[in-house]
Amino acid sequence: MDELIATGAGDVYHAGEDCWALRAGLASGETQDHTLHEVHRFASAALAEAAGYRACGICLDSHGP
Repeated sequence: MDELIATGAGDVYHAGEDCWALRAGLASGETQDHTLHEVHRFASAALAEAAGYRACGICLDSHGP
């Protein structure tokens, strides 16, 4: 797996920028003129979880990539 990503506003990390849940959240924020938060990148799930994030149920569920 490549690096994992999360935004500063969320509590979930994703398998990559192609996750539709991540893209939908970013698009929704742009549409509503919200300030977009920094994207954080992690080399492992352990590092993302240590930073307070949990796995995305869409792109990182037990049946996902």
